Amino acid sequence: YEELQRERVEAELLPRVWKLVALAAEANLNLTIDAEEVDRLELSLDVFEALARRIAEQYPRWQGFGLAVQAYQTRALGVVDEVARIARTLNLRFMVRLVKGAYWDGEIKRAQEMGLPAYPVFTHKHHTDISYLSCAKALIDASDVIYPQFATHNAGTISAILQMARAKGA
Repeated sequence: YEELQRERVEAELLPRVWKLVALAAEANLNLTIDAEEVDRLELSLDVFEALARRIAEQYPRWQGFGLAVQAYQTRALGVVDEVARIARTLNLRFMVRLVKGAYWDGEIKRAQEMGLPAYPVFTHKHHTDISYLSCAKALIDASDVIYPQFATHNAGTISAILQMARAKGA
């Protein structure tokens, strides 16, 4: 599952995942595409959008399709905006599960090995926390097309999200 295998992903993976999507839609179950490493982000968004286009055609009333977003990626807020754009374009509503992130060590190591000028993830916890709250606000603000889901153990974060939701009237 990588950019260099895009044609294979489109030819082999998309049809397999579509079978799962169709089964989930017919059973009215939720199905969330999990988050991947930074170098797979564009491919993941393209797969998500391709599946969403088929959902709009075949299961336009189903609201159980979703995507996980990792707040520790520096592009997380842009991902939230892109998912909302896709939803509005296709007249769908998606679930988005916001998480802190799962591949931090690998992302740092890969960036160092490649000699990148910057890391694709936040390197300080408080920056990830700020990104998480920014993404949470964007998700709540886009609740017309996104059903926000929040994965955290941080009581302060939970409290902040509750305050944002109340302010929005959710």
